[in-house]
Amino acid sequence: MNSFVLSPSAEIAYRREQVERARARSRVRVVSAPASWTGQDVIDWITSQFHIPETNGPMPLADYQRAALIEALRRDTDGTFVYDLVLWGDIKKSIKSCIAAAVILFQALHTLYFSAKVVANDQKQADSRVFGFITRAIDLNPAIAAQATYKNHLVTIPAIHSTIEAIPVDPKGEAGGNDDLIEWTELHAATSKAAIDLWTEMTLSPTKYGYSQRWCDTYAGHSGEAPILEPLYDKIVKNGKRLDLGVPGLDVFANKRQFALWNKTPRLPWQTPAYYASEADTLLPNEFDRVHKNEWTSSMSVFIPGEWWTACRGDIPPFGKYREIVIGIDAAVSGDCFGIVGLSRSGDKVELRYARKWTPPPGGKITYSNVEDPDDVTYPEGELRRLAREYNVIAFGYDPYQLHHLCTSLENDNVGYFRSFSQGSDRLKADKQLYDVIRDRRFVHDGSPDLTEHIQNANAKTEGDKLRIVKRSDSLKIDLAVCASMATDLAYELLPE
Repeated sequence: MNSFVLSPSAEIAYRREQVERARARSRVRVVSAPASWTGQDVIDWITSQFHIPETNGPMPLADYQRAALIEALRRDTDGTFVYDLVLWGDIKKSIKSCIAAAVILFQALHTLYFSAKVVANDQKQADSRVFGFITRAIDLNPAIAAQATYKNHLVTIPAIHSTIEAIPVDPKGEAGGNDDLIEWTELHAATSKAAIDLWTEMTLSPTKYGYSQRWCDTYAGHSGEAPILEPLYDKIVKNGKRLDLGVPGLDVFANKRQFALWNKTPRLPWQTPAYYASEADTLLPNEFDRVHKNEWTSSMSVFIPGEWWTACRGDIPPFGKYREIVIGIDAAVSGDCFGIVGLSRSGDKVELRYARKWTPPPGGKITYSNVEDPDDVTYPEGELRRLAREYNVIAFGYDPYQLHHLCTSLENDNVGYFRSFSQGSDRLKADKQLYDVIRDRRFVHDGSPDLTEHIQNANAKTEGDKLRIVKRSDSLKIDLAVCASMATDLAYELLPE
């Protein structure tokens, strides 16, 4: 007989057909487990019944995950949970969301009138993370699908009146619940006032004390910017008691009725050196440490290490008058500089062709133009006009906050094409690209002291996988770094290789 492998979509469709046939053949069987099920019971069920596409069958668990689950779900002699709160902190790509999903689904199938909430920062995240893994596991296992149904954001087990609901952060809509399990996914990202309010509102009910839990899956956050996670981490991990669960080097802690796994070590087969080398080439160092080492970091870090900038210094070939360049412009009336940076492109590299700044006098302001002579090169407007006349400037990039009027006037005078860069997505993209280009030694400069100073004055403020160039302190200037960011973006978009 010829063997064949179904595609994932076909596999799910096939299993759904099996479910419908099972439902048509017999009444749904109620699953009733002992009132004192243990963490080992949960593990046995996960590794035999909680299916995932990657294995086309049950989800395996590593030894450290088994040990942590047994402790997290441990009960006292009277059958109540030892812990009211479980903080499952693990490095990225350690199936922490799948484990949370499996724990919830097990309890829903084995507890009469069970109620769980899966909380995330928005409905899309609520549906796609832990709740999504729950519904996927239902689809993949006909025996479970014969008992469980789901629609929109709700899973129900009709025969035993159990429910699992995915909800976004909404403190008004969820006050006063009576849930058996409340799961917060990616708790490091719960930073809004609404999230803090919901955390307060969704306390465990006193009527279910000892028989209910909060469960939080996460990795580390940014220090000072995770108002829910960081106090929990401080209390349980920093100031709790280290536990020995028989797994060498495993970081697990308890403080009264709160438990935390805080794993920092790659322990799973797919967490390979090659994978981490690739990630290190992509992520900012502080973000790599946060998500792949589970270490608390600052969202602010030095924009460019000094050795990276030094390594980019080199000989720049002569530049013909008709070669294409792009120019970045950044300015303020007072306090900051007016900066201009020009770049050319050669292959996959950009080359610094021009960098100049105007600094306001003490207590004074920068005057952008000589109203009597717009071509006066001692003023920024006159210099921009000169550059447009003497070089083949393909585009000028500018920050519209202070420069909208000047650049619009110049474009209306046919000086050139001017592209505005918003403070939002345009700048985030350009700033991250400049970081990557300097890291990869594709930004060739001649040691320009002004540009070097502004690069060294810059910090990087990370926003998820994005980056923004910011000042290290209010007194430092970074205008030329911002100019270089916009010019680099234009160079790779508009200039020929």
